[in-house]
Amino acid sequence: MRRAQIALQMYTVREHAGRDMPDTLRRLASMGYHAVELAGYGGLGARELRAVLDEYGLRAASAHVSFEEWKDPELVLTDLDTLGCSHAVVPMMTPEYRESEAAVARFAEELNRLGEASERKGVEFAYHNHDFEFASLGETTIWDLLMRETDPRLVGLELDVYWARYAGVDPEILIPDLADRISLLHLKDMAPGDEKPDAPVGEGTMPWDGLLAAGDAAGVEWYIVEQDHPRDALEDVRRSLMNLERMAEG
Repeated sequence: MRRAQIALQMYTVREHAGRDMPDTLRRLASMGYHAVELAGYGGLGARELRAVLDEYGLRAASAHVSFEEWKDPELVLTDLDTLGCSHAVVPMMTPEYRESEAAVARFAEELNRLGEASERKGVEFAYHNHDFEFASLGETTIWDLLMRETDPRLVGLELDVYWARYAGVDPEILIPDLADRISLLHLKDMAPGDEKPDAPVGEGTMPWDGLLAAGDAAGVEWYIVEQDHPRDALEDVRRSLMNLERMAEG
């Protein structure tokens, strides 16, 4: 991992961004972030947001676009083009698709369709996991069904290493097995204790040396800091960046 490959998922600072997106981006740039993964546009249009990103020297590395927002793929992809964003990620499977193997297969079919539309526009399309994908569903899991039913040429993966480990799966083993599909990694640490809360990168129990080495070997393009439940969002992302820069190669 190089410093230039570190980005921040904006969901982590959602309360700040919701109040003032431009000022939040300014503060992130002043910390040393060079790229972000968007989670909405903070009330700005795509052109307005692109101007703010450019002003502060930030790149839109990727964007989370909820499954519901893909009702008009052309509009989504036009906005991403305006933003100079080359990755689009569906951040979660909606509940109605988790109920049976047939429902998961329908969701996978939708992902393939969106992946094909994205490919035509030169955007890499991916799905982001939580922990529920690894739970049993009949005699299989949602994760295994998605791996079987999605086309790896069209649907990549944004592996969230925290959620995989939370589900009892070793992400350090998972990454090499899926090296041809993972171009984005979500990084958050796991604090000790039974509840396993998330924590700034480098301040928990995750084995970062092995995970980052596995990511490098798999050709990961972006290493994206995220916390779902930060204690102090701006301070936590500053600490994550500081710790990751210590681990970076240059």
